[in-house]
Amino acid sequence: MDTNIDWVLMILTFTLGCGAGALLYHLIKANTGQSADLKQRMNQKEMELARLTESVGEHFARTDELASVLEKNYQSLLSHLQKGADSFCDDATLYKQIGHKKGRNKATFTESAEEENYASEPPRDYAPKSSGTLSEKFGLDPEVTPQPPKGL
Repeated sequence: MDTNIDWVLMILTFTLGCGAGALLYHLIKANTGQSADLKQRMNQKEMELARLTESVGEHFARTDELASVLEKNYQSLLSHLQKGADSFCDDATLYKQIGHKKGRNKATFTESAEEENYASEPPRDYAPKSSGTLSEKFGLDPEVTPQPPKGL
């Protein structure tokens, strides 16, 4: 009977070993399948990113082309207006107002006229050397003392 128990234990151990091996194989294969799916999704996302990057590059290249065309059209429009002003304007003051120099529009003409009329300097972040930076009178108008009315 002792030999029967040995055979039973061997068969039982072999069966449990096969079962444990099959379970371990299944778990390893399942993780491999998930990682393969994950790798496939990652590759797909990388391809989408590459396509998106390429399309963004094409978009900005096309935008640059259109901006160049727009700039050329703007220059030709200014040239056309200047030729029209040269051929149709007889009045010197009107011709001066529209700006004889190429590329000047009415807004830049009025700004330059204001600059010529009011020569001002940009604001400084320091005081002039004559009064010093810590002078109490820097930037203030002199006080005018009121005079009493005459005739009282």
